[in-house]
Amino acid sequence: MLTILNLIKKDFFILKKALWIPVFYGFFALFAFINLKSGVLSAVFVGVAYSLITQACAQDEKNKSEIMVICLPLLRRDVVLAKYLSAFLYGIIALFSYLLAQVVVSFLGIPLEVQKITIPGLLGAISALIILVSIYFPLYFKFGYLRSRMIGMILFFACFFSIPFAAGLLAYSPGIDHSLLLQTVSVALLKFAGWIKSQTDWQIVCYLAALNIIMFSLSAGLSLRFYAHREF
Repeated sequence: MLTILNLIKKDFFILKKALWIPVFYGFFALFAFINLKSGVLSAVFVGVAYSLITQACAQDEKNKSEIMVICLPLLRRDVVLAKYLSAFLYGIIALFSYLLAQVVVSFLGIPLEVQKITIPGLLGAISALIILVSIYFPLYFKFGYLRSRMIGMILFFACFFSIPFAAGLLAYSPGIDHSLLLQTVSVALLKFAGWIKSQTDWQIVCYLAALNIIMFSLSAGLSLRFYAHREF
């Protein structure tokens, strides 16, 4: 465990010059995603965390840190777990950047409706981060930073555009003028939203936690498999 913490500290220290990203992004997201309302927290949480994750990976690539780490008496399992756990550290930094943006907007009296941090909103943001991390890291450990960068960017923007797209489909009224695909997806989302509303809060939390744990565990196992067979 100490080895994992030291690897996380290593990533954090090499990101000193990139710590302006959370401060800037926190303010940017409040204005850029003003119409998203309940999704602003997720946008900040995922956006900041993903930016810091990719910056850390880029610095590793630039400084050839991966080769140095492999030469040390470290378990590859610890290297993989450190990357995964560091995402939650970046999530905490993202949360503070969101709170800072809230305070400044309120202090300056900017007429902007800012979403308050709630338990459901925070759980949703953490789930969105876990989904992104669970897809990105296996690609990173399989192909390395340079080859996974473009796929990661596509994945990152897909996460943002899927939120308003899904919201639009939920408000979409299936009709004869709409394509069969849109009607099918819209009806499926409406049924799923109806099922979610019929569940109690604790049931939703349990479902979400189970899904996140399964996805996180499978992703970490896959990343470890890729990294164990990767040649440098």
